[in-house]
Amino acid sequence: MITSHPLSPLSPSSPILPLFPSPSSGELFMADRRLKEAQFCIAEAIALSPNSYSVLLQRGRLAELRGQLDDAKGLYDEALAIHPTGERTLVHMGLLLVKTERTQLGEKVLRDAVQVHSTSHEAWSGLGEALQSQGSSQAPDCFLTALELEASCPIRPFTIIPREL
Repeated sequence: MITSHPLSPLSPSSPILPLFPSPSSGELFMADRRLKEAQFCIAEAIALSPNSYSVLLQRGRLAELRGQLDDAKGLYDEALAIHPTGERTLVHMGLLLVKTERTQLGEKVLRDAVQVHSTSHEAWSGLGEALQSQGSSQAPDCFLTALELEASCPIRPFTIIPREL
């Protein structure tokens, strides 16, 4: 059985922040709608690497969760300027564009994400959302593809295994 460290953000009973906050810690807090803790983690990550595309992505996510959609779009734009094929940035940008009723541009960004990251269930699901918002008959196919890909998606990316060993 895998247990989390008591100082980990994964520990539901611990209000203590992790010893070394990171953008990924911020993601966990944002998923739990703990925006103040997420802001702390992101601020620490900014101090270490202010121009990192992953830090810009997390800042954009936080702005989006706070309803600051123009700020979020600007931060996603900056992240894409640094890493134009960033899967998660493309997906979040595309979904933000759909949310702000720029559905055709959002669809284009999500189609780009699917083209570059054809095995990304998030990209396929996002494209399905964009197409569904336009009433397209292609939306169910995108959702089905997303479900099939998600079934074979690892819980943690294989690229982080060496760092955790």
